[in-house]
Amino acid sequence: MAYDVIIIGAGPAAFSAATFLARASVSVLVIGEEEKSGLVDASHVQNYPGFPQGIAGPLLLDQMIEQAKKQGAAFVHGEVTHAEEIAGSVEQGARSDRFLVRTAERKEYYAHNLLLAHGAFYMKANITGEKEYAGKGVHYCSLCDGPLYRAKSVVVLGNGNLAAEEALQLSAYAGEVTVVSHSLSFSFSSEYKKALNEKKIPQQIGRVKRIEGSEEGVTAVVLDNDTTVTTDAVFIEIGMASSPIFAQKLGLELNGDFVRVDEDMRTSREGVWAIGLARGGVNQIVKSVGDGGVAAVDIIKKLKGLPQYLDHT
Repeated sequence: MAYDVIIIGAGPAAFSAATFLARASVSVLVIGEEEKSGLVDASHVQNYPGFPQGIAGPLLLDQMIEQAKKQGAAFVHGEVTHAEEIAGSVEQGARSDRFLVRTAERKEYYAHNLLLAHGAFYMKANITGEKEYAGKGVHYCSLCDGPLYRAKSVVVLGNGNLAAEEALQLSAYAGEVTVVSHSLSFSFSSEYKKALNEKKIPQQIGRVKRIEGSEEGVTAVVLDNDTTVTTDAVFIEIGMASSPIFAQKLGLELNGDFVRVDEDMRTSREGVWAIGLARGGVNQIVKSVGDGGVAAVDIIKKLKGLPQYLDHT
């Protein structure tokens, strides 16, 4: 099944958009981890309209999720590790402007349109040598830069499912891929553990102390126990996929560390919108909710061929 819209993220922006879309009979799937929304950390919200006595952030988010589901939106709890535009249609006679979204459980979902509502996450590891070799052996997107290292050795830095996903992608290009945890353990899902083992991708536990290199680029990473891992590149994947990562994979223009959008929340690529902190701006619930409504109305107008769309009920 291909949805009209997949929303990546599980915060106020995502569920605001999902509610509008579902009410307009647009098939919409929200994929994300609501416990990672900033709203969950708000113990008492007093500046959101309609709650004069205030409301606990987690409760407000739960009600947003319930409302979106009641209107017909589908919700999959999971970490999105990959998103890309794919060529050709998946179903017979389906439209070709199709997007693929993959989760940590290695499940794949398809949509005609994509709405980014993943918040703001920064991928920098702040390791000695990271800044110096950025773009010269230090990268943050395997799909974008992996082909540069065909038959070469690469290190993926990270201990979670995103790191596992990038390592698997890099195995299609690189001659040797090693995952270094940059922590005291790995937290891969069972599906990713199995996939890494099947590909015979080694996993080494240890924090990276520094990245070494020459004028030509990266040559090695040195761990905190002084173990040296020789490599031609380091792909840093230490957290959730950020705006720059999604932007690179989807070919979107950035505005600093955020996705560039117009007044309708449209990105530079047809069929992709970005809202909430994914596009930057004020870190407030009302702003995120407003973004969700603006993007949803624009998507509805596009899908239904309407010059205007109002939902007052």
